[in-house]
Amino acid sequence: MILWRACFLLLFAVALGYTAARVWRSRNGRNAAGKDIGFRPKIGFTRLDRMMSLSLLLDNESSGFVWAEEIEIFLSGLVAEEQTVEASCHEVRKIRQMIHAGDMLPISLCEAIYKAAGNPQRKHSCVLSSVLRYRVGEEWFEKAMENYRLRMLGLRVSGIRRERKPVPHFQIRVKSEEVPARSNIPK
Repeated sequence: MILWRACFLLLFAVALGYTAARVWRSRNGRNAAGKDIGFRPKIGFTRLDRMMSLSLLLDNESSGFVWAEEIEIFLSGLVAEEQTVEASCHEVRKIRQMIHAGDMLPISLCEAIYKAAGNPQRKHSCVLSSVLRYRVGEEWFEKAMENYRLRMLGLRVSGIRRERKPVPHFQIRVKSEEVPARSNIPK
């Protein structure tokens, strides 16, 4: 009888803990503000150019269109060998594409990381921080993506893990650069 009560109490405690965790995550989760429900950008891997590529995955599960403008990346703690240019540790990858409802758009980040690291010819490692800028309807949003510690060999990722430690703050640009209008169009 005591064993049954202990099992019941343990089961009740686990269920209560699970319910509390679900409530806490829904209140403090990504979509707590409710503004970007259905649009879930994340960093992951895709198979592009016959190799696994570190990519920004723009998953639009909403019923409307989302305009993805750009992703701004920042590298901190860069350790690189044989760079061909000085590392800026900052790069902006223009996207400028519409993501249809129910569609997913992968955007490769390998080249932007490679350029920001100074085109290293050998191994390099860093912490990747990034900010995505996008528009839903007429309203603009900025989303700070999760930070990742990367190990790369040229353009290929050899290791990745989520960085849980705080990363030094970076200066976010105020506005995306406008594309200049072309005035001398040939006739």
